[in-house]
Amino acid sequence: MARRGNQSHQSRQAPTTPQGAAPADTAVAHRPSFAILLASTCGLAFFLRLLHVLQTFEVPTLIQLLGDAKGYVDWAVRISDGDWYGSETFYQAPLYPYFLAVLISIFGPSITLIRMVQMTLGVAGVALIGLAGRKLFSERVGLVSALMLAAYPPAIYYDGIIQKAALATFLLCAVIAACVYLQTERRWWHAVLVGVSLGLLVLARENALLWTPLIPVWILLGLRETNRHRWKLVGCYAGGIALILLPVAARNASLGGEWSPTTFQAGPNFYIGNNIEASGIYVPLVPGRATPMYERADAERLAEQAVGHELSAREVSQFWMARSWEDIRQAPGRWLQLMVAKTFMVFNRYEVPDVESMYIFREYSVPLQLSRIWHFGTLCPLGIWGLIATWRDWRKLWLYHLLLLTMIAAVVGFFILGRYRNPVAILLIPFAAAGVVDLFTRTWQEKRRSIGVVAVLLVSGILCNIRVHEERSLLASCYMNMGIAACKAGNLPSGIQLLQDAIAEFPEMAEGYVNLGRAYMLNQQPDRAAQCFQTALALDPRLLGVRYQLGEALEYSGAQQQAIEQYRRALAETPPDARAAEALSRIQ
Repeated sequence: MARRGNQSHQSRQAPTTPQGAAPADTAVAHRPSFAILLASTCGLAFFLRLLHVLQTFEVPTLIQLLGDAKGYVDWAVRISDGDWYGSETFYQAPLYPYFLAVLISIFGPSITLIRMVQMTLGVAGVALIGLAGRKLFSERVGLVSALMLAAYPPAIYYDGIIQKAALATFLLCAVIAACVYLQTERRWWHAVLVGVSLGLLVLARENALLWTPLIPVWILLGLRETNRHRWKLVGCYAGGIALILLPVAARNASLGGEWSPTTFQAGPNFYIGNNIEASGIYVPLVPGRATPMYERADAERLAEQAVGHELSAREVSQFWMARSWEDIRQAPGRWLQLMVAKTFMVFNRYEVPDVESMYIFREYSVPLQLSRIWHFGTLCPLGIWGLIATWRDWRKLWLYHLLLLTMIAAVVGFFILGRYRNPVAILLIPFAAAGVVDLFTRTWQEKRRSIGVVAVLLVSGILCNIRVHEERSLLASCYMNMGIAACKAGNLPSGIQLLQDAIAEFPEMAEGYVNLGRAYMLNQQPDRAAQCFQTALALDPRLLGVRYQLGEALEYSGAQQQAIEQYRRALAETPPDARAAEALSRIQ
């Protein structure tokens, strides 16, 4: 019957090709294959990321690393020098520093080469998300998914900075692709790949640990196979994830006496995101000490001071978790308001910066200019429509719905940073692509428009693009970090200008005045430095270490008595500043 149908179809077509095929069939035959189109999309992803890396080569925070980036590279250098086992339980996710250590062992400590490797991982992630979209939905959805990730400015940005987000994005794409292939082909090595890739992701992004029990439940309930084969797949998955996480748990146990497959910072992080003064974004436990050098030490010191004795790593985490719930019980209404606010933050267009800001990098990078139109505030409404449009296939998609909801809950439960929210974007991309394909079909093939579609896109678009952050203060903080980096690199004029720009952007930022004061001290301008330190203390008297710096600026300005007073006040701080004792013995 099909053969006759084809013959009848051909008989109605004129003219035909010399081989007897209809022009429409010839057009299909000459249509580029999925592999060629996906490879072209990966080429676009490579070009955009390479251009971004080259154009941001001289960004100060890439010349002189700060914050987590410096902590990761310093840790990686120690590993590459032979300290691969370490002496403490992991406080930060360990995979990225070990990944950097391998690169440093091969290429040396070249930030540019590290960025190039991360860029390549980003391109591989584009290929994986395209393959996953094809298997899960269709070739069109796969290609649109790949194109979306290829040109997604936050992904380009995170691939180009020294942060674990680049590695985590690739691993998340690998997890998604492995799950899709396991779902469609049900082979045992796909289950192993799911376990291995998810185990690696947990070591880069700790909240992925919440996904580990979902996969076996999905295998047992969601795959149409015999019971024996389903349990075989569960065993293969368990073996894959155990292969990655058990050695880490054993290593932590050997150093801290407690088993943990990841890290011991859940308690402090939960407190930062949920204490009675929390705003929803990162604020260090001690003002002015937002670096890996201080984070662990401050969490331990404050917890041990509160209980009066030494605590293990797990006990420190439990202390801060308990303190969080005390604050929540004290003001439950405020906490519920905070959770609503954090939910809006997760779905907002704005990429909350950490040390560096995509919006400052955008001043250097042409590919990041796409963020003016292609950002999370555009992606999210398309993703929401895609979720609605594909709901009829929920039995096939419920695992990916659960992964998305769990990740959203994990981000809301702690605090919001753009790089923490990025997995939500990656999980949304295949659904957003399905939404785009559905919109195209409705517009150009069915020739009809739906009021429901317009309503969903309009309402979600408005909600995702309203201003919910104090963007000026966040941008000012990143300008400040740029200035600090420039000063540390020896470019004092540029550093001072950037610090002045930061204060002009947000004059209420006490830390900006502290760092401008330090820059003036390096520039041998103690009078101006003293004014900056005094302004910083007036804005935030809790800042540690600033009394000593003010005393030093006054001493070099010739105001000996005022300097002595500040040194004495520095000694009265908790913890006391030992440098102040040395200064007093020197000038008294």
